[in-house]
Amino acid sequence: MDRFSFRAAVHIAQAEFRQWLRSSRIIILFVMLVFVNVQVIGPLRQCKMLMGEMLSIPEAFVALGNSGVILLIIPILFLVLMADFPQRTGIDRFYQMRCTKRTWIFGQAVFAAAASCFVLLFLLVSSCVLMIGTGRWSLSFSDAVTHFTSVYPDRTGDYVVQLLPGNLYQQMTLEQALIHTFCLLLLYFLLISYVLLFSAVSNHRYVGILVNGFAIILGAVTCEVRMKQMWILPMAHTIPWLHYDEYLDRMNFPMWGSYLYLGAISALLLVLCFARAGHYQVKE
Repeated sequence: MDRFSFRAAVHIAQAEFRQWLRSSRIIILFVMLVFVNVQVIGPLRQCKMLMGEMLSIPEAFVALGNSGVILLIIPILFLVLMADFPQRTGIDRFYQMRCTKRTWIFGQAVFAAAASCFVLLFLLVSSCVLMIGTGRWSLSFSDAVTHFTSVYPDRTGDYVVQLLPGNLYQQMTLEQALIHTFCLLLLYFLLISYVLLFSAVSNHRYVGILVNGFAIILGAVTCEVRMKQMWILPMAHTIPWLHYDEYLDRMNFPMWGSYLYLGAISALLLVLCFARAGHYQVKE
């Protein structure tokens, strides 16, 4: 093929996705579940027992996307899961010889989007399954969460309050929180993937891993201490409750600005990948 082919790019993405699912790294998904069960489901079960009321099942995934500890671990595990992206196997070199580099890059970009969606859907479904017996399906925040600090005013520092802080349930519905959590995490995963892709296309594969790792750790630290500089890094933009004041009807940072930030950087990285396509060297 001597020109860009969308059909070929889709075939590349499908082949890469099947190969990725068969890799040994996929076990990391189940490592993620261990952290989710310990850091999210466990505290929510304790909240349910203390309050004597069922929670809303989607609250587990929303808590997953709003916990500082989990939002440090999950991106790191995703980075490990995608560490060899783009893969350099026999089939990968076969596609690079049979199509243009831009077609190959677009196929890798589609695969990255599919892998990011798969990981998030896996976490969403798994967290909901783990909540069976603890919650019921509802798109409204449960009274167990919203009234916890009222019933137990001396436990405002409890971990469960940090998972689902008042900034969330006082400023948006559970449905809105669920959508923002999923979409912002998806854009964050895409950003991580495209940094890896751009570094590989630039023939400096491991630089992307270092850049992502540094950004994840520094982002977690700045969010933890609430530095204004946290909005320079991607992580703050993925946490919905950080955008809002707890009581006042105002935003600390506009939600649309975070979508623009994450989406624009991902798009820019993809454009740079296409621009660098001619410099990419296929290595054995």
